[in-house]
Amino acid sequence: MKHARLLILAAMAATVLLGAPSAHAQPWAVGDTLTVIQKPLLNIPSIVLPGTTLDISCEAAPATTGWTASLERGAFSIPLVIQSAQYDATTTWWTLKALVPDVPVYDLYDLRVTANGGINDVTRHAVKVQLSDPDDFYFVQITDTHLPTYLYYYEAGADTDSTTTVGLRYIINDMSIINPAFVALTGDLMNDGEMEDYLGKHHYSRAQQELREFQVPLYLIAGNHDLGGWDSTPPPDGTSRRTWWKFFGWKRLGNPPAGAPLRTQNYSFDYGPVHFAAMEAYDNYDGWRSEYYGTTSYTAQQMTWLQQDLAASHRTTKVLLHHYDFASQINLSTLGLNMALGGHIHSNREDATPPYDILTANASGTSHPFRLVRFADGRLDPRPTLSAGTTGQSLTVGYAPANDGTHSQVTATITNGYAERFENGRVKVAMPSAAGYVVTGGVLDQVDATASPTICYVNVNIAPSAVTVVTVAVDLTSPVEGTPAASTRLLGARPNPFNPRTEIAFELDKPAPCRLVIFDVQGRRVADLVDGELAAGTHRVMWQATDAQGGALPSGVYFANLRAGEYSETRKLVLVR
Repeated sequence: MKHARLLILAAMAATVLLGAPSAHAQPWAVGDTLTVIQKPLLNIPSIVLPGTTLDISCEAAPATTGWTASLERGAFSIPLVIQSAQYDATTTWWTLKALVPDVPVYDLYDLRVTANGGINDVTRHAVKVQLSDPDDFYFVQITDTHLPTYLYYYEAGADTDSTTTVGLRYIINDMSIINPAFVALTGDLMNDGEMEDYLGKHHYSRAQQELREFQVPLYLIAGNHDLGGWDSTPPPDGTSRRTWWKFFGWKRLGNPPAGAPLRTQNYSFDYGPVHFAAMEAYDNYDGWRSEYYGTTSYTAQQMTWLQQDLAASHRTTKVLLHHYDFASQINLSTLGLNMALGGHIHSNREDATPPYDILTANASGTSHPFRLVRFADGRLDPRPTLSAGTTGQSLTVGYAPANDGTHSQVTATITNGYAERFENGRVKVAMPSAAGYVVTGGVLDQVDATASPTICYVNVNIAPSAVTVVTVAVDLTSPVEGTPAASTRLLGARPNPFNPRTEIAFELDKPAPCRLVIFDVQGRRVADLVDGELAAGTHRVMWQATDAQGGALPSGVYFANLRAGEYSETRKLVLVR
């Protein structure tokens, strides 16, 4: 393929003008390139629990002051408490340590960092906050997406074809229903890594925009089409690799500092009991900086990094995510790896015996394959590849009426064409704001009221080769104001999150002495809303987010505690200023 391309390019070289826009090119905007935040990123996210520390790596001047950080979902923002901010001259990066608070929705958040001097940077879908660290889970590997098209820029139709982009969207749609712990995309994200600035193609910008459509964390590593570059082509040597640094990290790799000497992007993370190491892999087609990269991966420094990273991990199960072992340098048993997942060959290479050395077919193929990997009872279980289908027909969900937040009852019909159970499946149903919801066919996991409409997250055990029906309806069983309740209970607050006031409702099945008190996250009592005897029935109390002296309280998490006789219950409130 490479040499055939060179012959065509040689014939047309006299007519190609570097940087000249194509007459038919789409005016794609430049994507979000890296500036201050270096980790976590869209392609290297952090999965964290409330009460733990989030490490944020930033590039800024050594004298920078006034660091702040926040998690964002649309217009909703949660400030983070910066515990420390340290600059390391040997790595040229700042490390911010921020306390992860409890959040109203356990899901993906954008990360914003600001500092004095006009610093204000956002990285999308960079942080996933979840309630617990599971012992058993499943994740998905995809590889060789070759965005946005298999056509090279000089071929007819290249400016308008987006076949591989559409194919990846079929997989993304399935991921939103299957709900894996994360997706690992193991290289060749791009078809031609030189097509960002050249001729205004902006292929990287388009690919980045599509990756934001994933509703689960995405870990991305580079392959040969992303980094290798093509020899004897108009873009300068090294264009692919420099563009990867520009969008996915990191520009310091071009001239690494003493404290971070690697010239390749490698990283690792833990999920549950499993340690994952990720290494870029390449074929250095244009011979750029061959004194560092040689002809094919991996560099000696990469192999040293991998050995040290695996040795430092206390996890008993270890997985390598890479594109392809071009020079046969990886020995799983010697390295103590339990599995390696890659691609490149555009076909499946199965391995039924641990340690598993597995390659997965190209997601850009007509059947759009991906691989589900389970971890349960301390063991990895790589499943045969699944096909999203030629038109994304393998796993679908239909809503009746429309899933637009205007209907008091919505039915979701999930049709699973895979012979695989997805016990962690999920649907998100848009509903009108209400005090409660009734779910059949699934379990209501959480309610996102941070924006309108309200979104009900419903966990679904999706049976293989079957149809699963889930219904979400507004709960109409709340008693009429003033009538005795079947039992005493704290109904919660509406709205929640709120700014600046919310209504807290509770029911009493009989007259009782009541106290309704607000506490902050440190357990300090900040407001007394009710203190006295109340009649049986439904009661509603408005809180203006003020303390006992009438002063406005800051944004954050608060707790409403109701005591009625021997009954006691607490509900979480989220104040957003």
